[in-house]
Amino acid sequence: MPIQGFTRLRRHLFGRQFVYGTKVPATRAYPFSGVPTNELNWTDPEVDTGSLDPTAAPYRVGADLTADLTSPSLAYNDAALIFAAFFGGGEAPTGGGDAKTWTWHPASQTVDDRDVFTYEFGDDVVTDWFQLGDGILESFELTGPEGLGPLEASMSWRFGSFASTGSTDSPADGGVPQDLTVAVDDPYIFLKDGGIYIADTVAGLDAGQVTDALHTFTLRGSQELDLKRFANGDQSFDIDAYGPGARTIELECTWAKTSDTVGTGSESDDWTSDEAVTRYVSLRFVSTAVAQSPSTFYGLTLTMPMRYYTREEGDIGGNTTVILTGHAFFDPDDFDGVFEAVLVNTLTDAELGLMTS
Repeated sequence: MPIQGFTRLRRHLFGRQFVYGTKVPATRAYPFSGVPTNELNWTDPEVDTGSLDPTAAPYRVGADLTADLTSPSLAYNDAALIFAAFFGGGEAPTGGGDAKTWTWHPASQTVDDRDVFTYEFGDDVVTDWFQLGDGILESFELTGPEGLGPLEASMSWRFGSFASTGSTDSPADGGVPQDLTVAVDDPYIFLKDGGIYIADTVAGLDAGQVTDALHTFTLRGSQELDLKRFANGDQSFDIDAYGPGARTIELECTWAKTSDTVGTGSESDDWTSDEAVTRYVSLRFVSTAVAQSPSTFYGLTLTMPMRYYTREEGDIGGNTTVILTGHAFFDPDDFDGVFEAVLVNTLTDAELGLMTS
């Protein structure tokens, strides 16, 4: 009989919750790597007991529940989890057929409702599964790699509540783990299917494709969180709410040296300007895979207003490169926002998790 607990049998299951504070059965399995870090913060009391060694029993305080997860090959149907968990807004897809269109256009001057997720994690030992509730993304990265392969994703999750199939005082509910398997045939978001567009205005983006220049990119999002715990008499260490904080979205691009990227009138020239220059940038991916016959393809479009902050020097193969990083900003006029993601896939709102029971 082999020893139980195989790393190859780990699974990552997520479901979008109806409401904050109520965990739900997971609705989809994801091909992620990584493990949760559940720090229950057992604390020794600061007391004198007449002993050199601890004698008084420790006690628990509010837990730190996190998970750093990666998706080495991001699929179109899996990308919705990232945008929903970071931007929120309770988005539901449009489209009456197989193809679904998801749109995130987050508010800057008001606070969108959080989308929170239940996370089920474990392996073949079903008596040792975690069920973490009220999960959101503190940060994420999407990277288009050298070689034009699938986008890579990394995620830093924060959770508000803890349960386990092996716990007496914090038992998991909802039949953890759910009987879900990873969809292994979902199309990936390939960098080969992507192009980058940059212009002075949003209207100019369609004519602003930059060709023979982009090697790689990394899109980063991070947000500050204020963790609220209230004494409500509920005998729980759970986080009761996430307070909003500053949000940062940045795009780092590695460019070949062309007339678009270096020299007067180039993107590097905008970086050296005495005053910040507004750029509008759009990364557009159209897959060769059909989401709905005859001609609706899987796709992803990421658009933002941006200003350059840094330039670094790099090299790929025998050529030098330029690495320019810009930060998105709230543009109330031409763009009416800070960021937009439009995702075309076949993921239903039930698979991500319905926002209403």
